[in-house]
Amino acid sequence: MPRRLLLCAGLAAAGAAVAQEHHHHGAGPAAEAASPQAAEPGSRQGRREWTRAPLLAPAGPGGERGAVPLRPIGIEATDLQVFAADGPPDRRKIPVPVEAGIARIAPVTPRIGNYHWVMARSEKNGEVRVASTVVYFSNPGGAPTAMLALPKNELEIVPAPLPREHGVYRESEKWNFLVRFDGAPLADQPVTMETEFGSRSTLVSDKQGRVVVLFPRDFKAGERTAPRAGGHAMGPRPAGFVLTAERDDGGRHYLTAFNYGYTRDADRGKSLAWGAAFGLLGMVAATPLLRRRHAGKQEGADA
Repeated sequence: MPRRLLLCAGLAAAGAAVAQEHHHHGAGPAAEAASPQAAEPGSRQGRREWTRAPLLAPAGPGGERGAVPLRPIGIEATDLQVFAADGPPDRRKIPVPVEAGIARIAPVTPRIGNYHWVMARSEKNGEVRVASTVVYFSNPGGAPTAMLALPKNELEIVPAPLPREHGVYRESEKWNFLVRFDGAPLADQPVTMETEFGSRSTLVSDKQGRVVVLFPRDFKAGERTAPRAGGHAMGPRPAGFVLTAERDDGGRHYLTAFNYGYTRDADRGKSLAWGAAFGLLGMVAATPLLRRRHAGKQEGADA
């Protein structure tokens, strides 16, 4: 009976590991992270101002036809510019009005999906502020390569590349981003990375304008995430991150930010569960050998 209990415990631990992996698979961030909201102090939801960078943050569940509501934070904008990688030429860049503080982002045409670039821009007193993100729609669409290569502002931070379909940024992974100014790679440019869990680091672009971002392993143990609102897949809401760069040029100050989401390391907890499972199963397998060895020693003693 004890051996059966050990076997059941091992299988349960293995099942928990498999269930956890299934839970995280395919849960892409879309543009759903980094939504500041009020809650108890010190909690994830209570970090209303985890960054001073301008953000395009989610503003609740999706609307008609899978529209994703975004709220500009830290930037004044009457509309957001939406860029698509596919579709009619006159629809590859469209303005979406900000009404009551929210812009509802939908595919540029009902049948065109994949990544859409979303941007807010403001100019005031010699300062140019830009907030940008991407939204993913599950319908087929063109690859975002040309869309990302298209200059949209003077100072820009662009993923190089974006995660593939149903892919995500994850803890402990390294991803490349490109810093450009006037459409050309910008070398030696400081870039600040912040996450809503409080991680902060500064990177400097290389000669090709590239920065390599290592996503911190900063999800807290037992951290719970809210159900996702909108986007292209079911799963927990990711945590938010933002990359920011600033530059003075021609008497103007440029500040640009790219925000998106990243998820927990898929292997976190899984290896421990599998290790426990195999350890228990190993104990079960070794029990008959130990019994035979003990019986042999007993027979020798009796002789």
